[in-house]
Amino acid sequence: MRFSAVILVMTAPTIVAIYTISFGLWLRKSGNTRGAIGVFIIAAICFLAPLALLIFRG
Repeated sequence: MRFSAVILVMTAPTIVAIYTISFGLWLRKSGNTRGAIGVFIIAAICFLAPLALLIFRG
């Protein structure tokens, strides 16, 4: 797959992951550490799952 196609496909998951990480940082600052960790895990999955599918399925 072309690099430009990968950039185009990964734009939406990247934006969602950035927004989710900012929410996780707000949770951590508010004192909800367990919630922040869960949100960070969700953000990582949101970014890594489409990337892994792009890499492994070509």
